[in-house]
Amino acid sequence: MSLAIGFDLGGTTVTAALVSETGEILTRLEAPTPAEQAAEKTLELMNRLFHSLFEQAPGSVAGIGMGLAGLVDPFAGIVHTSPNLPLWKDVNLREPLEREFQVPVYLDNDVKAMALGELHFGAGQGADSMLCLTVGTGIGSAIVLQGKVYRGATLSAGEFGHVTVVQQGGKLCGCGNTGCLETVAGTQGILSLAQRYLERGQAPILAERVLAGEKLMPRLVAEAAAAGDAGAQKVWQEVGDWLGTALAGVVNFLNPEKIVIGGGIAQAGSLLFDPVQSAIQTRAFALPAQKVQVLSAQLGPDAGIIGASVLARTGVQA
Repeated sequence: MSLAIGFDLGGTTVTAALVSETGEILTRLEAPTPAEQAAEKTLELMNRLFHSLFEQAPGSVAGIGMGLAGLVDPFAGIVHTSPNLPLWKDVNLREPLEREFQVPVYLDNDVKAMALGELHFGAGQGADSMLCLTVGTGIGSAIVLQGKVYRGATLSAGEFGHVTVVQQGGKLCGCGNTGCLETVAGTQGILSLAQRYLERGQAPILAERVLAGEKLMPRLVAEAAAAGDAGAQKVWQEVGDWLGTALAGVVNFLNPEKIVIGGGIAQAGSLLFDPVQSAIQTRAFALPAQKVQVLSAQLGPDAGIIGASVLARTGVQA
Protein backbone atom coordinates (compact mmCIF):
# COMPACT_ATOMS: atom_id res chain seq x y z
CA MET A 1 0.00 0.00 0.00
CA SER A 2 1.39 3.39 -1.03
CA LEU A 3 0.81 6.08 1.58
CA ALA A 4 1.53 9.75 2.06
CA ILE A 5 1.57 11.96 5.13
CA GLY A 6 -0.57 15.07 5.10
CA PHE A 7 -0.03 17.85 7.63
CA ASP A 8 -2.24 20.84 8.39
CA LEU A 9 -1.22 23.61 10.75
CA GLY A 10 -4.34 25.38 11.99
CA GLY A 11 -4.83 28.26 14.37
CA THR A 12 -5.45 26.00 17.37
CA THR A 13 -4.59 22.46 16.25
CA VAL A 14 -1.92 20.77 14.15
CA THR A 15 -3.01 17.58 12.43
CA ALA A 16 -0.86 14.93 10.78
CA ALA A 17 -2.33 11.91 9.03
CA LEU A 18 -1.53 8.86 6.95
CA VAL A 19 -3.55 9.11 3.75
CA SER A 20 -4.10 6.42 1.12
CA GLU A 21 -3.89 6.86 -2.65
CA THR A 22 -7.69 7.18 -2.72
CA GLY A 23 -7.73 10.05 -0.23
CA GLU A 24 -8.78 7.96 2.77
CA ILE A 25 -7.39 9.06 6.12
CA LEU A 26 -6.08 5.91 7.83
CA THR A 27 -4.44 7.33 10.96
CA ARG A 28 -4.77 10.81 12.42
CA LEU A 29 -2.69 12.52 15.12
CA GLU A 30 -3.40 15.93 16.63
CA ALA A 31 -1.68 18.35 18.99
CA PRO A 32 -2.21 21.97 20.09
CA THR A 33 -0.64 24.53 17.77
CA PRO A 34 2.58 25.78 19.42
CA ALA A 35 1.84 29.35 18.38
CA GLU A 36 4.18 31.10 20.80
CA GLN A 37 7.13 28.76 20.39
CA ALA A 38 10.23 29.17 18.28
CA ALA A 39 10.64 27.23 15.06
CA GLU A 40 12.93 24.66 16.69
CA LYS A 41 10.25 23.62 19.20
CA THR A 42 7.60 23.37 16.50
CA LEU A 43 9.93 21.26 14.39
CA GLU A 44 10.42 18.92 17.34
CA LEU A 45 6.63 18.47 17.52
CA MET A 46 6.46 17.73 13.79
CA ASN A 47 9.24 15.17 14.13
CA ARG A 48 7.37 13.37 16.93
CA LEU A 49 4.13 13.25 14.96
CA PHE A 50 5.79 12.10 11.75
CA HIS A 51 7.92 9.44 13.47
CA SER A 52 4.77 8.03 15.05
CA LEU A 53 3.02 7.88 11.67
CA PHE A 54 6.00 6.22 10.00
CA GLU A 55 5.98 3.58 12.75
CA GLN A 56 2.26 2.94 12.26
CA ALA A 57 2.32 2.93 8.45
CA PRO A 58 1.17 -0.41 6.95
CA GLY A 59 3.09 0.35 3.75
CA SER A 60 5.72 2.63 2.27
CA VAL A 61 5.39 6.40 2.71
CA ALA A 62 5.89 8.29 -0.55
CA GLY A 63 6.43 11.68 1.05
CA ILE A 64 5.22 14.41 3.39
CA GLY A 65 2.96 17.25 2.29
CA MET A 66 2.22 20.26 4.48
CA GLY A 67 -0.38 23.04 4.36
CA LEU A 68 0.29 26.20 6.38
CA ALA A 69 -1.48 29.54 6.56
CA GLY A 70 0.56 32.53 5.47
CA LEU A 71 3.20 33.34 2.90
CA VAL A 72 4.85 30.09 1.83
CA ASP A 73 7.41 29.55 -0.92
CA PRO A 74 6.59 26.01 -2.08
CA PHE A 75 9.56 25.83 -4.43
CA ALA A 76 12.16 26.73 -1.81
CA GLY A 77 10.34 24.97 1.04
CA ILE A 78 10.33 28.14 3.15
CA VAL A 79 7.65 29.61 5.41
CA HIS A 80 8.20 33.36 5.25
CA THR A 81 5.41 34.37 7.66
CA SER A 82 2.39 32.63 9.17
CA PRO A 83 -0.40 34.15 11.30
CA ASN A 84 -0.56 30.89 13.26
CA LEU A 85 3.19 31.02 14.02
CA PRO A 86 3.97 34.67 14.79
CA LEU A 87 7.58 33.95 15.83
CA TRP A 88 8.42 32.36 12.49
CA LYS A 89 10.23 34.31 9.80
CA ASP A 90 11.85 32.77 6.71
CA VAL A 91 11.99 29.26 8.18
CA ASN A 92 13.20 26.47 5.90
CA LEU A 93 11.07 23.45 6.78
CA ARG A 94 11.97 21.20 3.90
CA GLU A 95 15.67 20.63 4.57
CA PRO A 96 15.55 19.43 8.20
CA LEU A 97 12.51 17.23 7.57
CA GLU A 98 14.00 15.61 4.47
CA ARG A 99 17.21 14.94 6.41
CA GLU A 100 15.25 13.36 9.23
CA PHE A 101 12.86 11.17 7.22
CA GLN A 102 14.63 10.60 3.89
CA VAL A 103 11.48 11.21 1.83
CA PRO A 104 10.44 14.21 -0.29
CA VAL A 105 8.82 17.02 1.71
CA TYR A 106 6.59 19.64 0.08
CA LEU A 107 4.76 22.57 1.61
CA ASP A 108 2.24 25.09 0.40
CA ASN A 109 -0.31 27.63 1.55
CA ASP A 110 -3.20 25.92 3.37
CA VAL A 111 -5.93 27.11 0.99
CA LYS A 112 -3.96 25.83 -1.98
CA ALA A 113 -3.68 22.49 -0.18
CA MET A 114 -7.44 22.54 0.37
CA ALA A 115 -7.94 23.18 -3.35
CA LEU A 116 -5.80 20.15 -4.22
CA GLY A 117 -7.91 18.00 -1.91
CA GLU A 118 -11.19 19.15 -3.44
CA LEU A 119 -9.78 18.91 -6.98
CA HIS A 120 -8.65 15.30 -6.62
CA PHE A 121 -11.16 13.83 -4.18
CA GLY A 122 -13.94 16.36 -3.54
CA ALA A 123 -16.30 18.76 -5.26
CA GLY A 124 -13.70 19.85 -7.80
CA GLN A 125 -13.16 16.42 -9.35
CA GLY A 126 -13.06 16.55 -13.14
CA ALA A 127 -12.59 20.32 -13.33
CA ASP A 128 -9.89 21.82 -15.49
CA SER A 129 -10.47 25.29 -14.01
CA MET A 130 -11.77 26.11 -10.55
CA LEU A 131 -11.83 28.73 -7.83
CA CYS A 132 -11.72 27.22 -4.35
CA LEU A 133 -12.80 29.50 -1.50
CA THR A 134 -12.68 29.18 2.24
CA VAL A 135 -14.97 31.65 3.99
CA GLY A 136 -14.66 32.16 7.71
CA THR A 137 -12.94 34.80 9.82
CA GLY A 138 -11.08 35.61 6.62
CA ILE A 139 -11.66 34.73 2.99
CA GLY A 140 -8.95 32.81 1.20
CA SER A 141 -8.93 31.29 -2.24
CA ALA A 142 -6.90 29.22 -4.64
CA ILE A 143 -7.11 29.30 -8.42
CA VAL A 144 -6.84 26.15 -10.50
CA LEU A 145 -6.09 26.58 -14.22
CA GLN A 146 -5.48 23.69 -16.61
CA GLY A 147 -5.64 21.33 -13.65
CA LYS A 148 -2.85 23.05 -11.72
CA VAL A 149 -2.79 25.56 -8.88
CA TYR A 150 -1.98 29.00 -10.25
CA ARG A 151 0.47 30.84 -7.98
CA GLY A 152 1.21 34.18 -9.61
CA ALA A 153 4.44 36.10 -10.06
CA THR A 154 5.07 36.47 -6.31
CA LEU A 155 3.35 33.21 -5.26
CA SER A 156 0.49 35.18 -3.70
CA ALA A 157 -2.31 34.64 -6.25
CA GLY A 158 -5.73 34.02 -4.73
CA GLU A 159 -6.06 36.77 -2.10
CA PHE A 160 -9.74 37.08 -2.99
CA GLY A 161 -10.71 38.30 0.48
CA HIS A 162 -8.69 41.45 -0.07
CA VAL A 163 -10.43 42.59 -3.23
CA THR A 164 -11.75 46.09 -2.49
CA VAL A 165 -15.56 46.11 -2.68
CA VAL A 166 -16.40 49.21 -0.58
CA GLN A 167 -14.62 52.31 -1.86
CA GLN A 168 -16.09 54.95 0.45
CA GLY A 169 -16.47 54.39 4.18
CA GLY A 170 -15.22 50.82 4.13
CA LYS A 171 -14.19 49.13 7.36
CA LEU A 172 -10.55 48.59 8.26
CA CYS A 173 -9.32 45.12 7.32
CA GLY A 174 -6.61 43.16 9.08
CA CYS A 175 -4.40 43.64 6.03
CA GLY A 176 -4.36 47.42 6.66
CA ASN A 177 -6.61 48.32 3.74
CA THR A 178 -10.25 49.39 4.01
CA GLY A 179 -13.32 48.01 2.27
CA CYS A 180 -11.98 44.49 1.61
CA LEU A 181 -14.44 41.71 0.81
CA GLU A 182 -13.46 40.03 4.10
CA THR A 183 -14.91 42.95 6.06
CA VAL A 184 -18.41 42.50 4.62
CA ALA A 185 -18.62 38.79 3.79
CA GLY A 186 -16.46 37.19 6.49
CA THR A 187 -17.30 36.71 10.16
CA GLN A 188 -16.76 40.41 10.91
CA GLY A 189 -19.28 41.46 8.28
CA ILE A 190 -21.89 38.93 9.37
CA LEU A 191 -21.72 39.93 13.03
CA SER A 192 -21.75 43.64 12.19
CA LEU A 193 -24.90 43.24 10.10
CA ALA A 194 -26.54 41.06 12.74
CA GLN A 195 -25.80 43.66 15.42
CA ARG A 196 -27.40 46.33 13.24
CA TYR A 197 -30.65 44.36 12.92
CA LEU A 198 -30.60 43.58 16.64
CA GLU A 199 -30.27 47.27 17.50
CA ARG A 200 -33.17 48.08 15.19
CA GLY A 201 -35.34 45.45 16.87
CA GLN A 202 -35.71 43.59 13.58
CA ALA A 203 -34.25 40.23 14.61
CA PRO A 204 -36.52 38.95 17.43
CA ILE A 205 -35.53 35.27 17.38
CA LEU A 206 -31.86 36.14 17.33
CA ALA A 207 -32.37 38.71 20.09
CA GLU A 208 -34.10 36.17 22.30
CA ARG A 209 -31.22 33.73 22.02
CA VAL A 210 -28.58 36.40 22.61
CA LEU A 211 -30.44 37.66 25.68
CA ALA A 212 -30.53 34.06 26.94
CA GLY A 213 -26.74 34.13 27.00
CA GLU A 214 -25.77 32.59 23.66
CA LYS A 215 -22.78 34.17 21.96
CA LEU A 216 -23.46 36.06 18.75
CA MET A 217 -21.74 33.94 16.09
CA PRO A 218 -22.44 33.22 12.41
CA ARG A 219 -23.82 29.79 13.35
CA LEU A 220 -26.36 31.42 15.66
CA VAL A 221 -27.36 33.91 12.95
CA ALA A 222 -27.86 30.99 10.54
CA GLU A 223 -29.99 29.07 13.03
CA ALA A 224 -32.17 32.14 13.68
CA ALA A 225 -32.58 32.68 9.94
CA ALA A 226 -33.59 29.04 9.44
CA ALA A 227 -36.17 29.50 12.21
CA GLY A 228 -37.76 32.39 10.30
CA ASP A 229 -36.05 35.45 11.79
CA ALA A 230 -36.46 38.16 9.12
CA GLY A 231 -33.48 40.21 10.27
CA ALA A 232 -31.16 37.19 10.33
CA GLN A 233 -32.37 36.23 6.86
CA LYS A 234 -31.52 39.71 5.60
CA VAL A 235 -28.01 39.32 7.01
CA TRP A 236 -27.41 36.27 4.85
CA GLN A 237 -29.02 37.91 1.84
CA GLU A 238 -26.64 40.86 2.10
CA VAL A 239 -23.57 38.73 2.78
CA GLY A 240 -24.41 36.42 -0.10
CA ASP A 241 -24.93 39.38 -2.40
CA TRP A 242 -21.52 40.84 -1.50
CA LEU A 243 -19.81 37.50 -2.07
CA GLY A 244 -21.76 36.68 -5.22
CA THR A 245 -21.13 40.10 -6.73
CA ALA A 246 -17.39 39.68 -6.22
CA LEU A 247 -17.56 36.16 -7.65
CA ALA A 248 -19.43 37.44 -10.71
CA GLY A 249 -16.30 39.39 -11.56
CA VAL A 250 -14.26 36.19 -11.25
CA VAL A 251 -16.72 34.37 -13.52
CA ASN A 252 -16.32 37.06 -16.17
CA PHE A 253 -12.56 37.27 -15.76
CA LEU A 254 -11.50 33.63 -15.34
CA ASN A 255 -14.52 31.73 -16.70
CA PRO A 256 -14.02 28.79 -14.30
CA GLU A 257 -15.90 25.51 -14.57
CA LYS A 258 -16.46 25.32 -10.82
CA ILE A 259 -16.49 27.54 -7.75
CA VAL A 260 -16.08 25.45 -4.60
CA ILE A 261 -16.88 27.17 -1.30
CA GLY A 262 -15.84 25.80 2.08
CA GLY A 263 -15.03 27.10 5.54
CA GLY A 264 -17.21 27.73 8.56
CA ILE A 265 -19.47 30.32 6.92
CA ALA A 266 -20.33 27.91 4.09
CA GLN A 267 -22.11 25.75 6.67
CA ALA A 268 -25.01 28.20 6.39
CA GLY A 269 -25.94 26.25 3.26
CA SER A 270 -28.69 27.65 1.07
CA LEU A 271 -28.93 30.79 3.22
CA LEU A 272 -25.57 31.75 1.71
CA PHE A 273 -25.51 29.84 -1.56
CA ASP A 274 -28.88 31.04 -2.89
CA PRO A 275 -28.01 34.77 -2.86
CA VAL A 276 -24.50 33.98 -4.13
CA GLN A 277 -25.99 32.13 -7.10
CA SER A 278 -28.52 34.90 -7.69
CA ALA A 279 -25.84 37.61 -7.75
CA ILE A 280 -23.69 35.62 -10.17
CA GLN A 281 -26.62 35.04 -12.51
CA THR A 282 -27.57 38.72 -12.35
CA ARG A 283 -24.14 40.32 -12.67
CA ALA A 284 -21.95 37.96 -14.72
CA PHE A 285 -22.18 37.44 -18.47
CA ALA A 286 -25.00 35.05 -19.30
CA LEU A 287 -23.11 32.10 -20.81
CA PRO A 288 -20.32 31.72 -18.21
CA ALA A 289 -22.86 32.37 -15.43
CA GLN A 290 -25.06 29.55 -16.73
CA LYS A 291 -22.16 27.13 -17.09
CA VAL A 292 -20.28 27.68 -13.83
CA GLN A 293 -21.11 25.29 -10.99
CA VAL A 294 -21.16 26.82 -7.51
CA LEU A 295 -20.66 23.95 -5.09
CA SER A 296 -20.20 23.33 -1.40
CA ALA A 297 -16.83 21.81 -0.51
CA GLN A 298 -17.16 18.08 0.15
CA LEU A 299 -14.15 17.24 2.30
CA GLY A 300 -14.87 19.59 5.21
CA PRO A 301 -12.01 20.19 7.65
CA ASP A 302 -10.07 17.25 6.15
CA ALA A 303 -9.61 18.99 2.78
CA GLY A 304 -6.27 20.49 3.79
CA ILE A 305 -4.89 17.20 5.12
CA ILE A 306 -6.00 15.26 2.05
CA GLY A 307 -4.72 17.99 -0.27
CA ALA A 308 -1.37 18.00 1.50
CA SER A 309 -1.11 14.26 0.86
CA VAL A 310 -1.72 14.95 -2.85
CA LEU A 311 1.11 17.48 -2.68
CA ALA A 312 3.33 14.81 -1.13
CA ARG A 313 2.70 12.53 -4.12
CA THR A 314 2.78 15.01 -6.99
CA GLY A 315 5.24 17.60 -5.73
CA VAL A 316 4.87 21.31 -6.37
CA GLN A 317 3.80 21.91 -9.95
CA ALA A 318 4.89 25.18 -11.54
